[in-house]
Amino acid sequence: MARTFATTSLRGAIERLRPGMKVLLPPGCGEPQALVTEVCRQSDRLRDLTLMGGIHLGDYPWARPEHASLRYATWHMSPRLDDARRRGRVEFVPMRYFDLVTEFARGGRWAPDAVLVQAAPPDARGYLSLGVSVSVALPAARTAPLVIAQVNPRMPRARGAGWLHASQVHVAVEVDEPLIEYPPPVVGDIERAIGAHVAALVPDGAVVQVGVGAIPQAVLEALGSHRDLALHSLLVDAGVGLVERGVVTGARKRFHRGRLDLAEAMGTRKTFDFVHDNDLVSMESSAFTHDPEVIARLDRFVAINSALVIDLTGQVTAESLGARQVAGIGGQFDFVLGASRSAGGAAILALPSTGGRDGAVSRIVPQLAAGAGVTTPRYLADWVVTEHGAAELKGRSDRERATALIAVAHPRFQGELERALASSA
Repeated sequence: MARTFATTSLRGAIERLRPGMKVLLPPGCGEPQALVTEVCRQSDRLRDLTLMGGIHLGDYPWARPEHASLRYATWHMSPRLDDARRRGRVEFVPMRYFDLVTEFARGGRWAPDAVLVQAAPPDARGYLSLGVSVSVALPAARTAPLVIAQVNPRMPRARGAGWLHASQVHVAVEVDEPLIEYPPPVVGDIERAIGAHVAALVPDGAVVQVGVGAIPQAVLEALGSHRDLALHSLLVDAGVGLVERGVVTGARKRFHRGRLDLAEAMGTRKTFDFVHDNDLVSMESSAFTHDPEVIARLDRFVAINSALVIDLTGQVTAESLGARQVAGIGGQFDFVLGASRSAGGAAILALPSTGGRDGAVSRIVPQLAAGAGVTTPRYLADWVVTEHGAAELKGRSDRERATALIAVAHPRFQGELERALASSA
């Protein structure tokens, strides 16, 4: 199909889709909401069309029973998809982010028949910026058989490599609507304590990677007294605040000095406005930001990621509760692997010491439950941090690791963890 950048209506654009197609969506704040709404309107016609995507900030309208003709394949599961998964309409794809850019592009197992993107209007040379969401959508769109662009004047025009030329787009729809926002999460006392312990492990001049959620928010808030940090892969409102305060400068990066290399910007209008035409920002695909070899070239790369459960050997799951998939692998493995090869780098896994109602269960356990997915293997977890402190695991024996982990478990569960350790000797 010739790429002509023809402008049409929402209805006309989605009428290009056919039943049974695989259609990729950008994650996070880049979701083209108007196009997605039109897909749902035409769902009866689009039987067995499979939407594909990752972190979604809305309510998954395509997974509702009234749109049961649609399917969904995702690398980031959510409890809100449980009903549709029970109905056989959702598939989970256990894949790390660095592999998504090849497997969800031409030639890959999940090669899309169409890619829906949201972009700023083309500039004078015909280039459209994908703005806040470049990671997986950009490499897929460059080779997809069909690209439909929602052109939105509210999308920031970001610098870097996150561009499609008009000649790479088949059809465009002009829609002026607010971007989906990711507001800063609420931080409590436990998250604040974890953030302080993590921040104490981050050296000045580090390249810092954090994800989304209350603990990453707390970590960013705790980094206010650091100097010459850089941020990598993801930007949220708290990260913008660190730039504005002079904490994040990127001045000590070995390459791309002074730049924020980002695949996604997830925040409110504060973040969107910061990204717009800012020469400090370089939007890149995940083929760059999540490449462990690229990360390894960044000295003092500190990967800070959350976890759901960690066992006494240091195995980490950040994606499942037993066999129940509740999240995804994401970029965690990419980042901890890259950090292991970075000079002065470190992989930090952070979590509250307890979970469940009123802290009824320990999140440090003798061993992971049957069926749990190992997101980070024990040999790549350098530090584990809870509100009770930081356990250094790197280079330690099995027993030393277990003892260090028990020391940062909730005191209420330390006795049973010690007994489990003794019985395994």
